[in-house]
Amino acid sequence: MTETAPRLAADPARLGDAYDVVIVGSGYGGAITAARLGFANRQARRRLRIAVLERGDEHPTGTGPESEGALLHQLRSHVNPLGLYDIRRFDTVDVIMGCGLGGTSLNNMSVGLAPDREVFLEAWPEAFRREVERSPDGLGGLEEHYGRARRMLGVNPWRTEQALAKAGAFDEIASRGGMVGEPLEIAVSTEDRVTRYGVRRARCINCGDCCMVCNVGAKNTLMTNYLPMARHFGVELFTRIEVDHLTAVSLGAGTAAEAGGYRLVCRRRSGPRGLETSERVVTARRVVLSAGVLGTSGILLRSREAGLALSPRLGEGFSGNGDNFAAAYNTDLVTDAQGFGTDTGPRSKIKAGPSITSVMRHGADQPDLRKRFTVQDITPPSAVVDALRLGLVGLAAKVYPDWHPDRVNRWRKDVEWNSDGAMNHSLLFLIMAHDSSDGRIVLDDEGSVRVEWPGAPSERIYTEVDAVLKNAVEQIDGTYISNPRWSSRFLGNNLITAHPLGGCATADSVDYGVVDHAGRVLHPDGGVHDGLYVSDGSVIPRALAVNPLLTISMFTERAADHLRDELGLPAYDAEHEADDYAPAAG
Repeated sequence: MTETAPRLAADPARLGDAYDVVIVGSGYGGAITAARLGFANRQARRRLRIAVLERGDEHPTGTGPESEGALLHQLRSHVNPLGLYDIRRFDTVDVIMGCGLGGTSLNNMSVGLAPDREVFLEAWPEAFRREVERSPDGLGGLEEHYGRARRMLGVNPWRTEQALAKAGAFDEIASRGGMVGEPLEIAVSTEDRVTRYGVRRARCINCGDCCMVCNVGAKNTLMTNYLPMARHFGVELFTRIEVDHLTAVSLGAGTAAEAGGYRLVCRRRSGPRGLETSERVVTARRVVLSAGVLGTSGILLRSREAGLALSPRLGEGFSGNGDNFAAAYNTDLVTDAQGFGTDTGPRSKIKAGPSITSVMRHGADQPDLRKRFTVQDITPPSAVVDALRLGLVGLAAKVYPDWHPDRVNRWRKDVEWNSDGAMNHSLLFLIMAHDSSDGRIVLDDEGSVRVEWPGAPSERIYTEVDAVLKNAVEQIDGTYISNPRWSSRFLGNNLITAHPLGGCATADSVDYGVVDHAGRVLHPDGGVHDGLYVSDGSVIPRALAVNPLLTISMFTERAADHLRDELGLPAYDAEHEADDYAPAAG
């Protein structure tokens, strides 16, 4: 467990007072914007000062939790504001987010999957619809920007030549459900190498800990590609800086078009646990908000209260991306889906695979998107595999008793870890669907965000998903467990989403959204706010029914082209900025 490279972030005490561009957040929107602007700035020999402000801390390779105790220490709270895992509980939905340099790329499962083309023909701005319609059956002009993200993130169909037991089990379940199991492209490294930006990459060892800050150095998080690129080309990266709100100000210097800017009111965290705070104020001619769905929406909602004129649609259109979880428990098929991290003992003898490797799609030929859904396999990471194993033992005994001798024997073995018990014959599912996307993000009395979405857990699609998967799982003599959380009165009936979307939807006008097709923040008078942009999951106007990271990346790559043009910077240079293999330019 060694770090892949020196730390990327600078000491927060070195944060300046004024910048040409400030990017708030270091997830896919922030990191991609920073890398593309940094490269173009250096290429043009401009001296624009660009900074990224991240509320969380830096989590280098080797610092990921591999035990329940270590994981608990990484849960973000009022007494642990720098925790990596930020879980927000609301009345009907729980939201899981990342908090650290690299954003949710640190704790997602690195799936690079684009949605069905029909998604862009509903609710998205006309500019996107025109791009898609350039092709009769694909994503048309959007493929250029999807392709850029795929190359930089290094996605590949990892499972293809790995002979993973869980892939065989998944494909069998897909077949029994009338679907086809397929390999997914995921952002994991296929070789040992050092990137052009000095980041050491290691080949994936199939340990299953992708969502725990990969301690092997194989997962291609933003800490390994876009962020090192940004830093290489002069972008200043700061952690422990949380933006509360911003206001429009006159900066005085420059032409009339350049005189405006923004004042960002920030909170700087210091001390070992980040509990010491002080206010910082930073000004910038241009601001890109990439703080995530709840982060960006909260900043803009508080900014509206401070006087910034914004769309009445701000906070509307929240979606959980149809996220749901389920399990095929104690089947007759071995899965090896038990993460082991860097353990070199008996646990490492199985081939757990990356967190997610496979996909099945239901209803691809259905004209109604609400009848389509996507299912993927999950290998639980080492930090939770024991708790999950024992939890499923108790749940099966209480709610799903099964007295078949073979299954009882496997169930009894799971009192402790083993490679032949019920857990190693089980497979978890991540399900994504087209939900109603009609939740709302609002502020509470203390200025913190909350999600209001009364009908979230009871949407029809979840019942339809259960019917298909239950039948398929039972055909391989397994027990289908629908969202284990729903099975407990203690834990409640909440929906859980790891893919929040919306709140600052991209649209053709201020009557329908918050930003335009290029992420420029719309003004209620029908124009745009000069120099203010949003580029993260909050701009996505509806559920995608697939993992959103690649679509957020596509949107950002496209928006960065527009921003480069506005700044008078060179256009995208495929020869020198397409990936991190060739020698660095400049």
